[in-house]
Amino acid sequence: MLKKLYKHEFYSLFRSLLPIYAALFGFSVLSRLVYLIKTENNIINTFKTLAVVGYVLTIIAVFVVGIVIVVTRFYKNLLSNEGYLTFSLPFTATQHIICKLVCGAVTVAVDFLLVMSSFIILGIGTKAENDLFKAIPQMLGIFFSYGKWPQITLLIAEIALFAIIKLLEALLMFYAGIAIGQQFKNKIGASVIAYICLYAASQIISLIFVSLIITVFSASVFENYMNSGISAVSTFMLFPLILSALYGTAYFFTARYFLSKKLNLE
Repeated sequence: MLKKLYKHEFYSLFRSLLPIYAALFGFSVLSRLVYLIKTENNIINTFKTLAVVGYVLTIIAVFVVGIVIVVTRFYKNLLSNEGYLTFSLPFTATQHIICKLVCGAVTVAVDFLLVMSSFIILGIGTKAENDLFKAIPQMLGIFFSYGKWPQITLLIAEIALFAIIKLLEALLMFYAGIAIGQQFKNKIGASVIAYICLYAASQIISLIFVSLIITVFSASVFENYMNSGISAVSTFMLFPLILSALYGTAYFFTARYFLSKKLNLE
């Protein structure tokens, strides 16, 4: 039964995004093809410009529309009139939030990967492609000069984990803001205000956290430690990673509390 919930959620999300994905790859292929044509014809050059503009706009649309669909899907499915049907299903508020979170994060990740793939299509056979293949070994050589394989592997793992946790945190902040906002008559306006307050509070706490670190570690000690190589960077990556995980946890429990204890569908 739970698999059907995830299946329906993925279907609802990607059904709206597939036309934008098609437009993205269509414009990327078109942009690559028209730039193979070398001419001084003003009409063709104008067409080239329009193809690139269309490509850039579809990239923006993929990210913006993707986030908007993920967030509005949470609101409409759980806190609008659809909520009466949604919460009549044999699932808890926790299961609904986790489903929305997992499906939303996968959607955003797919958006990113598809945009990167379109860049590859756009660069096939160009000078940029050759320069990239030459630059990658040089960059890796510089990177590995600062540490050994175990240290670098750990740092890469931390960066990847941080990106995942940061994405989950960002979505959960949206969900928490919406869950708080549904307590008021103007749900959308209250949700926006709640989100702004959560964001401001997180920034203040982060600033205080950084100030405490600077206070505990003097500037000279901090600088010397950071200059010691990859291991130092890997150690300090733990601080934002843990902080982001704590934020995400707080947002999750906030959303769960309001959806399970203070649900308001009126």
